[in-house]
Amino acid sequence: MPFLLSLPFLFLFLISCSDDVLYNEATPRIFVKILNNSDTVLTGKAVRFQAVMSVPPEDVEFYWMIENKNSTNYPVLHHSLVFERTFMESGLYNIKFSVKDYFSDTYRDSLFLRVSSSPVCNGLSIKIFQGSPTFKWNCVDADGNGSLTYRFYLFNKYDKYKILRTDTILAESSLQLGYTLQMSDSIYLSATNKYGIETHLDSVWGQP
Repeated sequence: MPFLLSLPFLFLFLISCSDDVLYNEATPRIFVKILNNSDTVLTGKAVRFQAVMSVPPEDVEFYWMIENKNSTNYPVLHHSLVFERTFMESGLYNIKFSVKDYFSDTYRDSLFLRVSSSPVCNGLSIKIFQGSPTFKWNCVDADGNGSLTYRFYLFNKYDKYKILRTDTILAESSLQLGYTLQMSDSIYLSATNKYGIETHLDSVWGQP
């Protein structure tokens, strides 16, 4: 008799463990992330995206779509949770991932990726008047999104590359030093755009 009473409970337990009921009860949560990169990358760099699902995917279709202000790519059926793309043009891209299950329910997540070009620098010139050097350089922001900032370093290579002069941030494209250059000095300059993409100018060794 106790066994017969337990049969209805066993039947309900088996139904609750069926795939369909489990899938209906558990709503998948989706999280899209960038693998091995930050949310700002350099043009020409391959970027890998991964979608993480809280419920193991079964009988579902994956769609990846990339949008920016200039163009829209139609959804692409992609049978993987990992997607790779190389971005050749700068801009702000919206990376969208969606899942459609066999109940026609759709779940989505997205993130923004900033693609930026390196600043373009044409060179560094040095003029010396009464032993005081003036440095000038010509750099432009390839993205056209604003001004650049510069970092200028003056090293002495015979003193374990001791930094003689450092300006953490320079807004101007010239600098005058009240210092006489020595043959053992090294000049290092970098230009950075507003997104943190940096370009290094060639070092200048010795007194010109």
